[in-house]
Amino acid sequence: MTEFLQTTFQYLQQNWLEVSGVITGFICVYLNARENIWGWPMGIISCFLYIFIMYQAQFYADMWLQVVYVFLNAYGWYEWLYGGANKQALTVSHILPKEILILLPAGILLIGGAYYYFDTQTDAVQPFWDSFNTAFSLVAIYLQAKKRLESWLVWITVDIIYIPLFYFRGLYPTAGLYLAYLVLAAVGYLLWRKSMLKQVSA
Repeated sequence: MTEFLQTTFQYLQQNWLEVSGVITGFICVYLNARENIWGWPMGIISCFLYIFIMYQAQFYADMWLQVVYVFLNAYGWYEWLYGGANKQALTVSHILPKEILILLPAGILLIGGAYYYFDTQTDAVQPFWDSFNTAFSLVAIYLQAKKRLESWLVWITVDIIYIPLFYFRGLYPTAGLYLAYLVLAAVGYLLWRKSMLKQVSA
């Protein structure tokens, strides 16, 4: 038991940055799934931590994604508070057709541009999947900031891809976090759907 505790303590000392990012990231997604406004500031903290984590792991697209996330978390914070009718709190709704027409092509273009850059100009280990997840993570967090129900479906897709990527790069706590994200995304979808149906029937 003593040896286990020593090994655990040593691991936490050596990987405190990643463990901190995991904890704050989990709290962020959990609170967002519960439609709790404090998920956004917690997300900002997690993003700052993951900027350094992704740089060390050579996931450069994801590093810059975390930088953008900081601003999108601030945007989501504002939108949830004042993005509804008459500057009221935002409520859950379906994605708009015009958003699909804009976000889908934008995501595909971003994949192409990011892949070309990271494949030719950096030593990124998985430039295509890194770029794919970067693009559609941006789509997902934008939709989440707008409280679109379908944001959770995009997150589910992204999480499924991220889990093996992080695992094979030795980022085991982060791989575990994205497994938890996958579960939370499914729960978030069900909770937001219930919330939306309650609004319709009210």
